[in-house]
Amino acid sequence: MTRRARRYSFVAPSDRSKSPPPPYSTRPPSIYSRRNEQTPLIIHVKRSEPASYQPYWPVSECLLLLLIVSVCVTVFFFLYTALSGIVPPIPVTPPVYSVAIVGAGPAGISALQHLYLESRNRIIQVNITLFEASPLIGGQLALNDSTGGPVFPYDDPEQAPIIAEDITGTALVWSNPLFTKSSEAILGDKLEFTELPSQEVSYISGNDIVSQNSRPYNKMPLFRWMGLIFRYGSSVWKAGALINQGTNLRFVDAPLTTDITQLMINQDIVEPAQEFAQAGLDSRGIGGAYESEILRAQVERVHSQGIPNISTLAMMLAAAQEDYANAYAGGELIDRLEQIVAATGVTVRTATEVTGIKHEQINDHESAWLVQYGAFGFPGLGAEPFDRVILAAPNFDLYRASSIDDVEAASGVTYHPMYVTFFTLPQRLNVFGDVDQVLFHLPRGRYDAFKGVRELAFVREVIRVVDGHTVVEHLYRALSDNGAAKEIQENLGVTWLHQARLENAHPDLFPYRHFLPFKLSDKGLWWTSAIHAIASTVDMSWLAGKIVAEDVLKGLQR
Repeated sequence: MTRRARRYSFVAPSDRSKSPPPPYSTRPPSIYSRRNEQTPLIIHVKRSEPASYQPYWPVSECLLLLLIVSVCVTVFFFLYTALSGIVPPIPVTPPVYSVAIVGAGPAGISALQHLYLESRNRIIQVNITLFEASPLIGGQLALNDSTGGPVFPYDDPEQAPIIAEDITGTALVWSNPLFTKSSEAILGDKLEFTELPSQEVSYISGNDIVSQNSRPYNKMPLFRWMGLIFRYGSSVWKAGALINQGTNLRFVDAPLTTDITQLMINQDIVEPAQEFAQAGLDSRGIGGAYESEILRAQVERVHSQGIPNISTLAMMLAAAQEDYANAYAGGELIDRLEQIVAATGVTVRTATEVTGIKHEQINDHESAWLVQYGAFGFPGLGAEPFDRVILAAPNFDLYRASSIDDVEAASGVTYHPMYVTFFTLPQRLNVFGDVDQVLFHLPRGRYDAFKGVRELAFVREVIRVVDGHTVVEHLYRALSDNGAAKEIQENLGVTWLHQARLENAHPDLFPYRHFLPFKLSDKGLWWTSAIHAIASTVDMSWLAGKIVAEDVLKGLQR
């Protein structure tokens, strides 16, 4: 077989150089063109610009194609649903629920805030109306004068008004961290607190000043503490442990459950809430003169009840409250409540007293709670329908809420009043020693004029102008069972005085074993005062408002 020769092609070399193309070149030989004698040895080759990219489809044609596809998909969807019997869902506007809150104290405003924030998170439309019988929001701690405005020393609007902290102590906001954190969350700020110096307190029992010491307990000078140990023995430091227990009770992480027993289990307060205070003292080894001369006066100042009638939990909270009442300053309760209401933008009706609530059929298909009310300065009564009602006013008579057949639980929590009297003096009150506070327990004899008075306390200095001269005077507070205006005016030489009755100042804090529900009717009626069977603080009221509001929202979601 003849093998065919492989044919190769070559490019003839130039006349100048007989050399072949450069070795290892991947370029075809044809690029090495012939050069004459004037061809330079180095050649600058001009690079060609890359061609610009041209799309296959112009933008207008792409849009047209997209439109055609969309139309086809839509036609196919409707043909498919028509042939298969499937009806596409029609968007439904969620219903709008109306909620009335009766009472603009901490519990009512807590319910308002929780409803306002959480309804938006859960896409529930709620219209809220807040009713308050007083001209001012804030509950019983918001004092108002005969004109409906704040109370000013000397009735002078140029003075700083009487605020809630003037009644309870400067540490009111500090001592209620649940309220503090909730208010910071909606107002977007951060409260700062200032630690204050310790204060001197005198204790009067019968005809004598039986003790004088300082508060708070953890700042008491060593020599003063040793003197108390010498007089009262181990009850002093055991009472200090009781105070710490009460101070450390915080409800910031409490569950929003309507089961009060479960709430107490979560907070580990079942035993002290169901135990009589006297049994709690005996088990802790606190007694003797310390109990009768100091602890009883502290408890009676806070609760207007004696130790034999309250629970161990109430006693712990009272001892703690008296200890840190003026330990810190920062924030004003009423001011922050007003800011919260303003931030929600809900309808607020102050100076409007709710006189009755009744569940009625309003047409062939609907029923509602008719809230009847009277507004100050307007004749007659008005009424409006609401889907849900929250009672956050402890002075509201539940039997006015509906017929007894509709209300599943009537009030088992009872309250008693307290009088608060503010007055000014030209000099410091030194008849009881140079102290900031005087606590009384059954005063008599030379202190007989203060019978029924629980406390006298220095509040702050005030400045007034008399005959063109600036005068510094001293503002004091008195708490009493039956009012002390007459006795104070006759015995202390006051320059100004204002007295107010707080109708439901203190609940009776017996050691309950059965607790009433928050929900009074399955038709949509709640109350917050059920929690006052445990204790009465701003944080407890705030927690009750959140619990009730959460239960309302859960019902609306079903």
